[in-house]
Amino acid sequence: MASHHFIGTGPYSDELARAAGEPRRLLDQVAAQVAEVGFEVVADNVVEFPGGGLTLVWVLAESHLVLHYWGAEGFATIDLHICDYQGSNAAKARRLLANLEAGCFLPGTADWQTISVAEPRMPVARVPARQVG
Repeated sequence: MASHHFIGTGPYSDELARAAGEPRRLLDQVAAQVAEVGFEVVADNVVEFPGGGLTLVWVLAESHLVLHYWGAEGFATIDLHICDYQGSNAAKARRLLANLEAGCFLPGTADWQTISVAEPRMPVARVPARQVG
């Protein structure tokens, strides 16, 4: 199973600044974008910070999406982690990111880092067999 991790940072857009004034509505708007590309939101939450900062979290059936909005500092970050459980979700993730980038960052300012992991190797804990007799 592979996974894809995308981290974007940049100055936030006027659209995001307006939406940040109504965090619950912003949660719902992004959830609609998530569903539009074919992912499933299983839970969401928002935490508001003094000075207008927000952290919005969407737990997805495929992993998670987090949006951090620093109102006073003028920037935002997006963290999307998607797993390929039954098939590749990379194309869906890129469509979602394009939509989020258009609404969250000033045009042409987003800086993205991408990490893809193919077939992660997890160490298996071995328990010695019990000796009989």
